[in-house]
Amino acid sequence: MSKRIIETSFWTDEKVIDNYSPEDKYFMLYLLTNPKTTAIGIYPLPIKIIAFDIGYSKESVLTLIERFDKTYRNIVYDAKTQEIAVLNSLKYTISKGGKPVEDMINRELNAVKNSDLIESVYKSMLDWWSISDRKFDELIKSSFEKEIFKRKEAKEKNANTNVNVNADANANANTDSVDDSYHDSLKPHNSNNYDTFNFSNESYSESPNESSNEKTDFQNLIALYQENFGIVKPILYDDLKADLKDYGLELIIEAVKRAVKRQREYGYAQGILKSWNNKGIKTLDQAKAEEVSFQNKSQNNQNKFQQQKPVKKAPEWTDEGRLIKAGVDTTGMTQNEMYKLVGEMGLRNG
Repeated sequence: MSKRIIETSFWTDEKVIDNYSPEDKYFMLYLLTNPKTTAIGIYPLPIKIIAFDIGYSKESVLTLIERFDKTYRNIVYDAKTQEIAVLNSLKYTISKGGKPVEDMINRELNAVKNSDLIESVYKSMLDWWSISDRKFDELIKSSFEKEIFKRKEAKEKNANTNVNVNADANANANTDSVDDSYHDSLKPHNSNNYDTFNFSNESYSESPNESSNEKTDFQNLIALYQENFGIVKPILYDDLKADLKDYGLELIIEAVKRAVKRQREYGYAQGILKSWNNKGIKTLDQAKAEEVSFQNKSQNNQNKFQQQKPVKKAPEWTDEGRLIKAGVDTTGMTQNEMYKLVGEMGLRNG
């Protein structure tokens, strides 16, 4: 059984302390220690495997990947090769050097299909390598540079071969594994093939019979839930789909707004939705009209109560009369309190 040793500096990393939620820490540790991981932090990891391993839905996994890519900028995921690159993995996963470690790194680099991922990790680690006092970091840096140079050289050789259109097609066979994944320039890691993550892609779709609109609505609902209430646990997956089918996205958004304003959880929004359903409310306009009607009724009841409330009277020469005339509510005040307040307000000589 293989082991993965993680530097304890993971827990003192400023980015982890300042930004990571408990779910983020869990996900990051998973990326560093799952059975498919490598020391260099680049390895194949299908979305469905991540979802199975950590017990989250595929949509939740995609949200985590997007957050780590777009917000934290510390991973790259290539949907075509299904490879992930944890950009700063090398800070935590290698604690000593030597020939066996060098050979391991070279093997792992050679196994990577997408050359862009190697360059992304290399560029991300440059600052760290420049200040590191670990001697073996220079060896790791050198291994990356050799692999990048080797792949670029192979690409250029293949490009030169293709100048002659009529050349033997077999000349390309030896470099397909490089050409398919390598591009003329390194793209920024946050733009790396991420547009392939969408819910119309069959490999990520839970229900192939759904229309594109239904998939888009469900994607938006997942995002709405996670932005306001946190990660969608697998147990809630079917509930959200049922809510979307029963109430529609517009009504759910409105109910979530009201729940968030009252600092309540999603269950509160579900209660609102059920109430609307019982009242026959099926559209957003009807829900808003019902809210206006409720507010008007509440205001009318308040006005009626205020009108029915007896007006307190007292002779103007008394302390209470002076206070009432000055606009002070004397309800519940003792004579001593009224006497003292009249003096403080300078009303006794008025």
